[in-house]
Amino acid sequence: MRHGHKAERTRCPQATHHPCHRPVWADAVTSTTAFIGMLGRTRTAERVRLQAELDRAQRVLDSIDAAAAKAGDHADHP
Repeated sequence: MRHGHKAERTRCPQATHHPCHRPVWADAVTSTTAFIGMLGRTRTAERVRLQAELDRAQRVLDSIDAAAAKAGDHADHP
């Protein structure tokens, strides 16, 4: 499977936090946020499901960014 493929986040759980997957997770945050914004008020179950997906995608994205920042700190201080 090529890196960056949208299915990567579900098929490759051990690799989801690799920096090469960041664009996929960022896209998931953006698109899920847009979908939630388009839902009508009566679509409660769908909103709950999408919010859970958004929360997970944001946690992974934050984790990737934190790991990159930490790696950057170590690069400056050998």
